[in-house]
Amino acid sequence: MRVLWFVGGMATGVVLTLITGVALWLHDSTPSRAQIEVRVENRTGQDVQELRLEHANGEVVQRLLRKGDSLALTYVPWGESSYTLNALLEDGRTLRGGAGYIERGARTLEVLEPDRVVSSDP
Repeated sequence: MRVLWFVGGMATGVVLTLITGVALWLHDSTPSRAQIEVRVENRTGQDVQELRLEHANGEVVQRLLRKGDSLALTYVPWGESSYTLNALLEDGRTLRGGAGYIERGARTLEVLEPDRVVSSDP
């Protein structure tokens, strides 16, 4: 009789663990939660001809960002991530910046100044 109770308890524990694991996986793998948002503000005093956000799984490209404007670039990482931001200015110079490490679901702010990129959390 004790063996039946033990086996029943073990089976119940395994089933509850599987249900909890699947529920947590579904919760964490939804696209809106996993997405990284990088907001970029152009304070360079000139138009940005091309804005390129490069990450481990690809890149996001924006062709024009007018002076004084801002926009949000988003991507879905495959786990932990990092990105590099390259901004080609109308005078031909390139500004580089970006996060060395960023987690899924994070939001960050990149401010393009005349000679540098300033990274911060909004």
